[in-house]
Amino acid sequence: MSLSKRFQSRAGREINQDSFIWEWPETGLILFNSPGDPKPQIKIDQGRITELDGKSEAEFDLIDRFIARYAVDLSVAAESMAMDSHSLARMLADFQASRQRVVRIVSGLTPAKIMEVVNCLNVVEMMMALQKMRARKTPSNQAHVTNKKENPSLLAADAAEAVERGFSELETTVGVARYAPFNAMALLIGSQTGRGTALTQCAVEEALSLKLAWLGLTTYAETLSVYGTEQAFRDGDDTPWSKAFLASAYASRGIKVR
Repeated sequence: MSLSKRFQSRAGREINQDSFIWEWPETGLILFNSPGDPKPQIKIDQGRITELDGKSEAEFDLIDRFIARYAVDLSVAAESMAMDSHSLARMLADFQASRQRVVRIVSGLTPAKIMEVVNCLNVVEMMMALQKMRARKTPSNQAHVTNKKENPSLLAADAAEAVERGFSELETTVGVARYAPFNAMALLIGSQTGRGTALTQCAVEEALSLKLAWLGLTTYAETLSVYGTEQAFRDGDDTPWSKAFLASAYASRGIKVR
C-alpha cells in the first residue's frame, strides 16, 4: 500500500533521515551497565578517602577530590557501601522506607555505587524515587514570562496573571543584557500583585544574576551546575569549588538556589 503524500513529505524531511542504532559499548554509546563502568569501591585511611571507585588518591581529578572531601559521609560509608544495591533500589521506590533513612544511607555511597543502584530501577521506579527524595513541601510549577519587546508593563501584567493561575515560580530572560534589571523588577512587582508568594528570577550570566539577587530584584537562581571536562575546569571558573562558593553567596542573602 502506497503512502499518502503527507507521509511521503514527512519521510523526506532531514530530521527523519536519522536512524536509531543499537548500543555500542566499545565506543561509549551505552547508557546503563557499561562494561567500562568503574566498580564501586572505597578505602578510608585515618578519616580520609584514599581510594574511590578504583582510583587511588594520586589519580583523583577535580571532581573526585571534591567528592572525596565533601560529598561522602565517612561515618556511614562502610555500612552503606556494604549494602546490596537491589535492596537500596527497593528502598528508593518503597513508600514505607522513610526519606530520612534513605538520605542517611545514600550520603555514604560513592558515585559508582549510586550508579549501580540506579541501574536497578526502571523509569517508573526512578520517578517514584524522585517524588519521595525531592525535598519540597508543596509541589508547584514554574512559568516563563517574556515578551518580544521586553515591555516592563506587559511583563508585570503577565507575571500577575501567571501567579493568579497558580504558578509559584516565575522566570524571565532578556534579549538585550542591559535590560535585565528592568525585566527582573517588572517580574518581581507583577508577581507580588496577587497572592504575593511567588519566587522570581532573571536568567542571565552568573555575575549579573548574582548582582540582581543582591539588589533584591530576584528571589531565586538556577541552574548552578558543573559542566565540562578536566581541562575546562583548569581553564575556566566552572569548578565544584566555584559553584559551592557561588551557592554560598546566594544563600547569604536568602536566595533560593537549585
